[in-house]
Amino acid sequence: MTQRQINHGIFGLFNGMALIALLFLFIIQLDWRSIVAVVAGLVSSSSLWFAYWRGWEPARPLFIVLLSLILGFGTPNQLLVTHFNHTIYAVPIIALVLTGPIWTAGSALAILAIFAFRANGGPYFNPLELITFVLIVGGMVLSRLAIDNTQRLEAAKREAEEARARAEQRERELSKQAEELAQRNAEQQRLLELVSLLETPTIVLAEGVLLAPIVGALDTRRAQALTTRLLSDVSAHRAQQVILDISGVSAVDTQVAQAVIHTAQALKLLGCKVTLTGISASVAMTLTHLGIALNELQIVRSPQEALSRELRTEN
Repeated sequence: MTQRQINHGIFGLFNGMALIALLFLFIIQLDWRSIVAVVAGLVSSSSLWFAYWRGWEPARPLFIVLLSLILGFGTPNQLLVTHFNHTIYAVPIIALVLTGPIWTAGSALAILAIFAFRANGGPYFNPLELITFVLIVGGMVLSRLAIDNTQRLEAAKREAEEARARAEQRERELSKQAEELAQRNAEQQRLLELVSLLETPTIVLAEGVLLAPIVGALDTRRAQALTTRLLSDVSAHRAQQVILDISGVSAVDTQVAQAVIHTAQALKLLGCKVTLTGISASVAMTLTHLGIALNELQIVRSPQEALSRELRTEN
């Protein structure tokens, strides 16, 4: 049961007792003064109960004030002057559950002051009774403080557990995101390798002869990838000749020519001959205007011609 349900129970218990008292006054003892007091208390407590049900928290301490006034001024005088009236603890007990330590002690002291005023001191100045009063009310206050402290510790524990659960959930989410990111990176790496393979393919034309067709623009990245791949394939196939076909290159400039020359020089270091094919009339005109000489390369018109020459040389 939650604290709010307990509070509603106290409101309901008081209103139920007020209805029983009102019924008793009507049936057994028709005392209009008492009836008016009970009806006023019932209306007031019902209004506070409704306000609390609507979410108005000040209804709880106002209810304690109402009970203190009803008990303090509604108790008959003959029950106050003869002996210490222990109904003085009724309201503090309700305050102990409904509000807190301050209202518990305050309601007890307020009712004690009212009783002492109405009884002209009387038994309410008795040292033994006052010591008992202080012990009982002090015990109520200390017990409420202990309960509040326990509730705060439990609330802090729940918050810590919830924070740990959120942290673990966040850690799992981050771990999942890291795995997904790693998978995407691996997939991107595979795609880059596939693109690199498609950009710089090598074809085995004959034993010891590789064909490397170059298609599209040849920038610095592609030139480096071309050199790296050809060096790897030449070593793997133990090729003696590589045919570089540039018929698919859309435009040839100084950068493209230098890239082809550097690739050829790197292949020659492995003892591999390099033949350049696919130079069109427009490309030849461009190379002439740029003043680029390809003296280090053997140049033929097509890969078929280069392969035929290689086969004739072997025979």
